[in-house]
Amino acid sequence: MWPGMAPDTISASQNQVAQQPPVSEMQILIDEMRLQDFDSIRFATYRAACKLRFIQQKTKVHLVDIWNMIEAFRENGLNALPLHTVIKTSRAELLLTTVFHNLNKRLVSSQHVDTDGSISLLLAFLLGAYDKQNTGRLTVFSIKIALATLCAGKLVDKLRYIFSQIADAQGFMDHTKFIDFLQQILALTTAVFEAPTFGFSEIAVAQCFQKDEKVSLNVFLDTFLTDPCPPCIMWLPLLHRLV
Repeated sequence: MWPGMAPDTISASQNQVAQQPPVSEMQILIDEMRLQDFDSIRFATYRAACKLRFIQQKTKVHLVDIWNMIEAFRENGLNALPLHTVIKTSRAELLLTTVFHNLNKRLVSSQHVDTDGSISLLLAFLLGAYDKQNTGRLTVFSIKIALATLCAGKLVDKLRYIFSQIADAQGFMDHTKFIDFLQQILALTTAVFEAPTFGFSEIAVAQCFQKDEKVSLNVFLDTFLTDPCPPCIMWLPLLHRLV
């Protein structure tokens, strides 16, 4: 024990040290992104999509499709947990280990990804986007929304999955859960410094649905797949065209 330091203080200090690598990797990721000069792109929608495409490619999550991502959620028991359950970094890391190890099983050896590198980078990005207080914890919902958004696959399939997470027992969208979803997905654009245009706000919510509106799956899909979609989410369809 260090002189004059209480045991709980040591624990907190050790925890900070343990959290340092993901934070520094996030900074490296952001620095590399800045070197791409995306900020010279005038149109915010395209700029945000390009930045998130860069994150996808650097972490290799764009090689994992939505169905394999959902299966990884199931394998790790996330489907059995309430959406607002908070899990430790170690469990999130275990999930990503499943994701990338299963990916390599589907690829020929010459195409294998560096699983440790991808896990570390993607975990760093998730913590940077969602763990602003450096607690080393993430909610199940934020993980599901982030990975479902950033992985490969058709946007319609991703939106169907997202709706399944925010629908009530009658098959209509739960407005409170939708607000939470919008917060989680716009945290991605905020993490790449596009909050001025694509940050969360009550205005962003109102751009999508009214509070008392009964939203079925078809209405939900039409809202986000119709051109133009709500302004706060215009980067999302474009991201799925940058392939």
